[in-house]
Amino acid sequence: MSTRHPVTTIGGALWRVVAGFSVVEACSLYQGAFGARVDPEAERRGARADAPGPSSSSSSSTGTGGRNRRRRRAGTDAPECADCSAAPFILRQVRNMYLRGVVDDAAFAGSVTFEDPAVSCEGIGEVREAFRAASRFEPRELEPASVTQVADDTYVVRVCLAWTLPVLGETRVPSDVVVTVVTKEKREGLAAARMANDKDGLPAVGVIWRVEERWNGARLLEGFPFDFTRRIAGLVSFAATPALFAKK
Repeated sequence: MSTRHPVTTIGGALWRVVAGFSVVEACSLYQGAFGARVDPEAERRGARADAPGPSSSSSSSTGTGGRNRRRRRAGTDAPECADCSAAPFILRQVRNMYLRGVVDDAAFAGSVTFEDPAVSCEGIGEVREAFRAASRFEPRELEPASVTQVADDTYVVRVCLAWTLPVLGETRVPSDVVVTVVTKEKREGLAAARMANDKDGLPAVGVIWRVEERWNGARLLEGFPFDFTRRIAGLVSFAATPALFAKK
């Protein structure tokens, strides 16, 4: 009776695991590159319609109050926040992240998360390293970015960047960057979850809580195993970045 060497058995199992992760990651990347675009405002309207209780559409459409001047962007019902009070802040932070690889401690929550079709990063340290690495691929703006407010706590920054990628060369990537900020209600919810009145370490109201990049405006594939695989990719990226890209 033939028996397999333990090393061969373990090696085969590891190979199958890596192959499985690779297939899942490829599906996630394919969705980002070729998936159908989903308008964030329409997505929010659908979520509000499905949610119980009074509609929040009036508050979302007025945003931070009627005093902010807005204009409608062609092809969508969402107001473009050229003069919204938070728009310059959101736009500046997104441009700093993508064009300079800078993640400002004062502008982001310590537990900020970032997710795109390739990786999922948790915590400001992981996010900072991810964008420091991305900045080595020489990003540049092809079109001016615009900001749209789709909810009281959510903004969408539309960017179109060129990246110089290995093998592919200069690659054009239009994206919807969905930015969620900390509201008073969110902060109170975080404090309540601790079952204590200690607010030390809680993120300040107005800082960025989550960033989700949708290549070509396509929604990310969600649920297991996609979330899990992107998280593993994010951890691997975080571990490898210091070795591959030494700090200047």
